[in-house]
Amino acid sequence: MTERTRLQIYATEDLEAEIEKHAELADLSKSEYCVRVLKNHHHMDIGGGRAQYAPDEDIAATIDNAVTDLITAIDDLQTDATPDLEHLQSLRTMYVIALWELCKQEYSPAEREDAIKRAALQMGDTQGDTASSEDDGSTLQPSELAGLVSSDP
Repeated sequence: MTERTRLQIYATEDLEAEIEKHAELADLSKSEYCVRVLKNHHHMDIGGGRAQYAPDEDIAATIDNAVTDLITAIDDLQTDATPDLEHLQSLRTMYVIALWELCKQEYSPAEREDAIKRAALQMGDTQGDTASSEDDGSTLQPSELAGLVSSDP
């Protein structure tokens, strides 16, 4: 065991309270905590050599831990939210199909086809180019809705 010597420092009451709080959190005496802070600051280990952890590495480790925690929280949120979103999507699909079935009874195949083209053009305006228009008519890319448009009630 190495011989210990006394080192006395002067600090404000606020700083002493901070040191005491951090020492308690680290389960150390104030003296042991101050020695650890000094060694970390000067990158020294017990034998006077270099410490294996530099402050930059502590920061990097803290950032890595925060990133890991954030990824875990996002994964948990996705896991928790997915069933609810799937349920809402299935309800939305059910309502759309029900409305389509009702519209098929009221409108001719040509009117339904025109409605689908207009809807695709409106979606193209908000989501990108899913449809393109020439003159007054429009040309759509093949879609799954083609079968619905041509089917009779």
